[in-house]
Parts: sequence; C-alpha cells; structure tokens
Amino acid sequence: MRSVFLYACYRNGFAAICIAAVLLCAVITTRAQSPQLPELQEELKQQRDSSAYLNTLGKMGALYMMINLDSSFACAIKEQEIAVRLQDKKGLADAYDVLSFCFALRTDFNIAGIYAYRALQLHKSLSDSARICKTLSNLYLCYRNLGRQADANNYFYEAFKMAGRLPASADSVYSILLVNYAMRFYRDTTRKDSVQWALHTAESISRKYPRSRLPLYIAAYGADTLVKQGRGKEAELLMNTLAETALKMGLPYVAMDMYNRLEEYGGMGYTVDTTHYRELSYELAKKAGCIELNLSVIAGLYDYYEHKNDVPKVNYYSDEIMRLAAQYRYQPGRDQVNYLDYFLKEQALQRLARSNLLQQQELETVGARKRNSQFVIAGLVVVVMLLFILLFSRYRQYSLSQQQEHLLSDSYADISLKNVALRANDEFKNKLITIIANDFREPLYYISKVAAQMRGSGNDSQTMAVLIKRIADVSGNTLSVFDNILKWIRLQLAGFSYQPAPCKLYDTITAALKSTEAAVEEKSLVVVNLVPGDFILPADADMLRMVYQHLSRLCTHYAQHGSLVIFTAWKHEGMAYARVIADTGQDTTMVIKNLSDWQHDMYALSYAITSDFIDKMKGGVQVSGSEGRYLVFTIMLEG
Repeated sequence: MRSVFLYACYRNGFAAICIAAVLLCAVITTRAQSPQLPELQEELKQQRDSSAYLNTLGKMGALYMMINLDSSFACAIKEQEIAVRLQDKKGLADAYDVLSFCFALRTDFNIAGIYAYRALQLHKSLSDSARICKTLSNLYLCYRNLGRQADANNYFYEAFKMAGRLPASADSVYSILLVNYAMRFYRDTTRKDSVQWALHTAESISRKYPRSRLPLYIAAYGADTLVKQGRGKEAELLMNTLAETALKMGLPYVAMDMYNRLEEYGGMGYTVDTTHYRELSYELAKKAGCIELNLSVIAGLYDYYEHKNDVPKVNYYSDEIMRLAAQYRYQPGRDQVNYLDYFLKEQALQRLARSNLLQQQELETVGARKRNSQFVIAGLVVVVMLLFILLFSRYRQYSLSQQQEHLLSDSYADISLKNVALRANDEFKNKLITIIANDFREPLYYISKVAAQMRGSGNDSQTMAVLIKRIADVSGNTLSVFDNILKWIRLQLAGFSYQPAPCKLYDTITAALKSTEAAVEEKSLVVVNLVPGDFILPADADMLRMVYQHLSRLCTHYAQHGSLVIFTAWKHEGMAYARVIADTGQDTTMVIKNLSDWQHDMYALSYAITSDFIDKMKGGVQVSGSEGRYLVFTIMLEG
C-alpha cells in the first residue's frame, strides 16, 4: 500500500498544489475589501437580519480558507442550510463556491467540480457575470486536475473571454484569469510575451486591492525569472521573504506554496536544500489541516530519510503515509458517491452534445446545397458532366437522408428510455417522501405526547411503567416501519437479485400479525388463519413478511368493528394463490378506487409498496370486491 500511495503522491502532488494556490488567490481576491476575521466575528454577533447574517457568514467562510479549512467548511455548511431555508440563491451560490474550494484543497476534485457546477447554475440564474466567470475558472482547474483536458479548455477559454468584458469594478476576477493564463503557459516559450503581459496586467490590477494576495504569486514568477538568469541565491532569498510575508498576513497556505515552489529550482539549474523546505512546508500543512496538499512533500521526505537510513524519521513519515493512505479516497476500487446533481449535470452536457450534433447536420445540409448549386452551374457548360454530377448529387443526398433518419431514430429511442427512467426515479422519490411524511409523523407525535405526560407531576410508578411501555411499543413499531422502508429502498436500487426460498406461509402470517395486534384488539376483530401449517411458498422471506404486514395493516384499517379478517391459500396448475378477506361493512367501490391514489392516501401507498414487493418476486397482486362489502386481496406467485 505504501508504494502505491507514494506513486500517487509523486504523480498528483504538483497538480494539487497548483490548483490550491490559484483557488486561494480566487477566494481572497473576491473578498479583497472584506473586514478581517475579528471584525467579522463581532459583526456576526450583532446581526439581527437573516440576509445580513447570511452575508457575513459567507465572508467568514471565504476568509477562513486562508486560516483553517475545517472552520471554512463548517461556515459553508451553515451558510448553505440558512440559504436553503431563506431561498436565497446568492447565499446558496456562495456556499457552493466555498465548498468547492474546500474539496479542491483536499484534492477531491470530482466533488469540487460538482459543487462548482451547482454554483455556476445559480450564478447564471442571477445573471452575475463576475461570479459566472470566476466559477468557470474553478471548473477549469477541477477538470484539468482530473485529466479531462478538452472540458478544461472549454471552461478556460469561456472564462477568459468573459473576463475581458467585465467592468472595472470586477477587474479582480480578470486578474485571477490572467494568473491562471500565466500558470498554464509559463513554460511555453512561444507564449513568453503574452505570459509577461498577463503577469504585468494582473500586478497592476492587484495594486487597487490592498489586501490582495496575488502580488505574492506574481512576485514568485519574478523569482523564477531570476533563477533562469543565474541569480538563484537572490531568488531563494526572495521566496523566503514572500513566505515570511504570507505568514505575517496569516496565510499559511500561501507560505506553504512558496516553499514548495523552491523544489522546481533544481530543474532550472540552481540547487536548494529541498529537505529543509519540505520540512517547513510539512509543518505548515499540519497546522493548517491540509496535509493532502503536501502528499508529494511527505513522500520526498520519506525517500530522503530512507536513503540516509534515519530510522526514527523513516518510522515517523511511514506512519504518516499509512494514516493518509487509509483515508477513503485513497483506497483503490471504492465507488464514488452517486450524486443526483452530478447526473443532472451529465444530462445537461448530453443535451448540449445533441444540440451540437444537430447544428453540425444543418451545416452539412447547407454545404450539400451549395455543392448542388455548383454542379448545376458547371452542367450548363458541359451537358455530359451535368448528368454525372446530378446523379452523384442525388446519391449523396439519399445517403445523407438515410444517415439523418437513423440518427434521429436513435436519438428518439434514447430520449424515450431516459424519460422512462426519469419517471421511475420521480415516482420512487415521491413514494419515499410520502412514506416518511405519513409513517413517522403519527408515532413521533404520539411519543412526544406520552413524554409530556411523563414529565407531568403526580404520576405514580404504575402509571409511569404503563407510559414507558407505550413508548417502547410505539418505538418498536416505528423501527419496524423504518426497517420496511430501508428494505423497500434496497429493492428499488440497481443490483438487487431475487433469490426465492421455501417459506412456511402460516408462520409468516403469524409473525406479520404481531405488528397489528393493537389495532386488531382496538377494533375487536377476529383473525382467522386458514392457511395449512405445511403450506410452502417459494419467495423471499423478508419481502413476503412485509407484504403480509402491509396487507394486515390495510385489512385492520378498512374492516368494520367486530368483523372477521380471513387468510387463505391454495395451489393450482403450478401457481400458488394467497388471499386476505376483510369485511368493510360498506360498498368497496370507493375503497378500491382510493387504493390507486398513493400520492394522497398513505394506505394506498402501502398497497403500492406491496405491489412493488410482489413484482420483485415475479408475481402479481389484485384487489377486488365481493358481495359489495368484502375487500379481497389476492396474491399470485409461482408455486
């Protein structure tokens, strides 16, 4: 594991540090005129308006990026919760931006990209050009570090083009894009002049903002130039000065980045004590809580002390490497979290790709028409060539039309499949929300009511014992309902495989009836189980038990007081049939009709879930009326 982790450190370390540096510039530049942390903390205490409180909290989250990553993340989460409650799009977009920065600084670029994309959609809905431009730049950095260069280029050039049109009041965003441009093409000798222009322009803009940290990074590029001129000692002193300045300003991330940049001087012809600077960078990373940004530094220190045979140091850094390697995102073969918003983003990209394909087809059609016109003009001069060109043109048109028909047919089929999947997902979400809203509200309210009675004075020990038993019963029923919900959700997810096993139906019904004992007793119902004790039904035991729990619940609800509830079962021609009959004492027509309205009726929802379970077991369930008053549920399974 250590060797694999070291390889990952060397491979990805530089990219992670680069993006961290630029993200830090982006965060601080946007907050360049904000008060410092003590002032913000005092301002937060004095806020009484929710919107102003949210705005101050967002400023604190951005400022904490340069001080403590965990505190920044906590502020962003709180800002997100408040913004959702207030339906504040701007505050929610700010929270997503900070969350994206936090995950990027932890080198979780997949999740960082998801939050950045969420923020981008909100900025677009608010028509905030400056924030759109900055978020596009963040997406470029995420995709670049993920190795998706084509997507990264699209975001980069779109952001750079938009930044050039921003007003002077938002030129701080333009300076960020200029630094990104310099970072990207710094080693490209063909762009030497444009890189120098970008750095010079960014430096002139950053002078307008006294608290901007961009001058530190621009000065670092100047130090690189000194090394190339053979003035390595001056460059090293300058980088140390920049790191000390960053520390005095309370920016450990920036200081850490300055020390890490000194490692590149060896490739420029100037040797520095890399071990010394790696140790300084590592200590800063420990204090700032961002060791993930310094994976390559830890790996380098481990290799150095292993070569020197310094056993204590080797053991220390080896333990540190193994601790980091044990974290979830460094474990190979683990699946990423399937975020719904990530799926929506992919759908948007696919729609964009389809739109581009249609535009390309239209351009091809226009080109074919132009070629046809040229063929006609040429045919006026040479009659023989006219006939040949016309035949060839017709053939080309026929081929293109056939291709277009196939493409359109495939597109329609793909859209239809996706619509089916979306409807299924929407129905699943609606069912789940309805279950939670109905099945948990009543028991939780009942528990709260009983708890209030227990707090009241004058209750003797016997009364307290009865109240505690009631809470235990309701809690048990609630946990049983929650267990049913979890199992139902598991059935809806991909990868579920139905494996039937022999089940004694009599025992299953007996176990299921325990969940409705209180309702049966309250309505004085008589339950008659006519299923033979040796009746075997091939099914999934848990699903079958939950089916009968739901059916028992429906029967006890609709049965009239003091009536019968009958369970029967039989087999016929390779099929097993099970039936539950309840005497409703009224016309069952409306009851059966209401059982199809699961969006508004919790008992109809219970029947819908029962149907889902039976479908998973490759069977069917029907509800019907008999003699006008009897409600009959019939289950059919392969026997």
